[in-house]
Amino acid sequence: MMKITSLIIHILKPQEFSHEATRINYPPALIRLQTDEGVEGITMLEESIYADDLVIKFKTLKGWLKTTKEFIPLIGADPLEREKIEDSFWSQYFFQRSAPYTLCAIDECLWDIAGKYFNVPIYRLLGPAKEKLLAYASTQSYDDFKDYEKIIEYCLDNGFKAIKLHTMRNWKKDIELCKLAKDLVGDQAILMLDPYHAYTRYEALIVGKVLEKLEFYLYEDPIPTTDIDGLVYLRHKLDVPIYAGETIHDLYTYAELIQRGAVDGLKCIDVNVGGITGMLKVAHLAEIFGLMCEPHSWGHPWQQAAHLHVMLAIRNCQFFEMPVPIGILDYCNEDSIRLDKDGYVYCLSKPGLGIDPDWDEVEKRTIKKITVP
Repeated sequence: MMKITSLIIHILKPQEFSHEATRINYPPALIRLQTDEGVEGITMLEESIYADDLVIKFKTLKGWLKTTKEFIPLIGADPLEREKIEDSFWSQYFFQRSAPYTLCAIDECLWDIAGKYFNVPIYRLLGPAKEKLLAYASTQSYDDFKDYEKIIEYCLDNGFKAIKLHTMRNWKKDIELCKLAKDLVGDQAILMLDPYHAYTRYEALIVGKVLEKLEFYLYEDPIPTTDIDGLVYLRHKLDVPIYAGETIHDLYTYAELIQRGAVDGLKCIDVNVGGITGMLKVAHLAEIFGLMCEPHSWGHPWQQAAHLHVMLAIRNCQFFEMPVPIGILDYCNEDSIRLDKDGYVYCLSKPGLGIDPDWDEVEKRTIKKITVP
């Protein structure tokens, strides 16, 4: 039986972004889960603030919360017994806000180990539903319409057949932006809008009516996901499909969104639902009720890869989200997901997640290294 032996964490310098990137820039953490057979699971957490929490959980040898579940210490556990390990983890830490993030790191390392152990990409372990996905360009947010014109032209020039706009988050300006985008794109690409919870119900309804006329493909997170009544109201008033869910941290809220008829499709992020395993559960839940599930993948290369493996292994997904400009979030990685001339992406062919670190860059950018034990 293969056993988990140690954990290594590289806290890295914050990424050096150009003016193109509009995001909070935390120091990330490269996570390495090692085994006694030399198979190593690797992933990255965008925010290293969760690294200490992961170390504490890795060191824990005895569960303190009395449950009916057997406690499985990570050291000495069989990494192929993923569900057993994660059931034990969740029964101890389900109430902690950090639990989905640390579980995500463990889960993706375990999947990476499994893929490498059996010498296949993860999506092949899961059972492929497809071999490729149409990529959509996922823009930054800009302050000037000219910047949007430039990025839309860039997207078309680079072969994208779909574009999602992250907007100015002002409903009046966003309407003008959507009209501008439609004029520039015409029938060359599918358009989507994500104002990221910016609007009131009233504003969201007005914008949604414009999106219908402009034939936008979907309308993501127009209002806060916590306003489920508002999402139900908008869905009844609008024909443009409404998607939500990437800020949800538990399966029960997804179930309520579906039960209340609040969405046409779900979004999810690995760190919010506990990794690949959690995303699969969200996707299958959506499928049962005839809904699409389009996982968010606007993140670092390991996150993009984890999401793509899930997307290729589920039936109810049509697109892969790719941050633009292309490669803007690459960091300390040798392998990257890229679209082909027809606008499609394919999974990386290496076993596991399919991404190897650029170890020279990792060593150069490591500001702290933690090894357990």
